[in-house]
Amino acid sequence: MVVNLALLVTAACGSSGPPAPAPPAPVQNGQVTVDGVVRTYRVFVPPALDRSRPAPLVLFLHGGGNSVEDTVRTTGFDRQAADGGFIVAYPEGTRREWNAGTCCGSAPSRKVDDVGFLTQLLDRLEADYPVDRARVFAAGVSNGAMMAYRLACERADRIGAVASVAGAVVTGDCQPARPVSVLEVHGTEDPLVPYTGGQPSAPEAQGGPPYTSTAAMARRWAEVDGCPSPAPAKVAAPVTTDTWAGCRNGSTVTLVTVAGGGHVWFAPGLGPANGALDASATIGRFLADLRPSG
Repeated sequence: MVVNLALLVTAACGSSGPPAPAPPAPVQNGQVTVDGVVRTYRVFVPPALDRSRPAPLVLFLHGGGNSVEDTVRTTGFDRQAADGGFIVAYPEGTRREWNAGTCCGSAPSRKVDDVGFLTQLLDRLEADYPVDRARVFAAGVSNGAMMAYRLACERADRIGAVASVAGAVVTGDCQPARPVSVLEVHGTEDPLVPYTGGQPSAPEAQGGPPYTSTAAMARRWAEVDGCPSPAPAKVAAPVTTDTWAGCRNGSTVTLVTVAGGGHVWFAPGLGPANGALDASATIGRFLADLRPSG
């Protein structure tokens, strides 16, 4: 109060002192160069964030064929960042694709080093922003979710959790260096990344290696994380939630199954199944509940 009053008095006297610096813009764009290629990203820092204290960071990876701006608009995830008090960075894939492993697009055949890009981006973000390095997470949808899983498989030293919508592990054997918490949200009628595994029903997505079923993938993460048996499933039709808690290093694995759900970013207003939950809010709650990784 005293400081504010003194500033008001000084201003009233017409002081010619230097003006107070403008607050940082909440949205900033940047770039890093990897293997001679300029890669771009967008960062949102909540205006109310206390920059004197470390904050969680989320790398949010867009789906195949989508852009950063598409993702920002569709998911409204900046609002989750503001509500949850975390920084969110949206990297851009090359040709709107990610080299997540065996899927998808031309990024795997072009051998794009997206793990290298995202690791270098983390270095930049941790240097430029007040990032809590014990609470760095990766989230994404579809091809972006697959990339988030690959990053966790190969750089668990940097990533404490993955939040995936319509994702899958497509890197082959995944042996993270430490436990990684996982949230998978998946519809049972997904035509591109089939919930039951095998080949997609969508003609444009056929021809690649078959997918592991979503339930088997969740069980595998629970095994990797050293989880005990899951708690009884919670059912609020059409949504079923299976949770493995009490895993090593405080990690947790959660599978949210949406009966009748498709290959979408789940949100209210999209119908009985696709609108049965808010994927952005679900991810926000999951990340907020995580303990710092060890």
